[in-house]
Amino acid sequence: MQETILGGIAFLLFVIYDLEQAQYISRRFHKIVQFFFSLGFIVLLISTLGVLYRTLTVIPFGGLRQMGFILSALLFLILLVYTLFFVLPFQETYVEQTGAKTYDKGMYALCRHPGVLWFAGFYFSLWLAFQTSSLLWMAIWYTGLNLGYIILQDVAIFPRVFSDYLRYQQEVPFLVPTKRSLTRCMKTLF
Repeated sequence: MQETILGGIAFLLFVIYDLEQAQYISRRFHKIVQFFFSLGFIVLLISTLGVLYRTLTVIPFGGLRQMGFILSALLFLILLVYTLFFVLPFQETYVEQTGAKTYDKGMYALCRHPGVLWFAGFYFSLWLAFQTSSLLWMAIWYTGLNLGYIILQDVAIFPRVFSDYLRYQQEVPFLVPTKRSLTRCMKTLF
């Protein structure tokens, strides 16, 4: 139950941050709201670690199958962190918001919201590793919240934040990569 509430709070903080960046919320709250993205990330991390801690106190650790899914979760987590914090310049993207153009190379040529793929892969891999109802609920709930969040971004936030977002929407698939987008991703990845 805690992960339900904390996940809702985390994504609410993400949404408020984005609404302020898109100037749906008065800029006079900028000094406070600029920390909401980081705060949401911390809340999500605390919730996830809490569920993992409770899981590890009940489920024995070990086995080849379990280790495979743990490695899978780590791979998805690395992809998520890389996509959100290293592909895009952190200071400009999450703090200053000085750039008004989309980034359409590498991971962001694959689809408009590649982080969602890695996010879902991480949570569902954790569930497959330990197979508890709390991890399954967390994977479904957080992925559902994330999908709602990116739909809001795609429809109402990013068209106001990025001057070329309509072009980007036409050129890059929303969530499911195509052969063309996969090829472009691979050509521009490094």
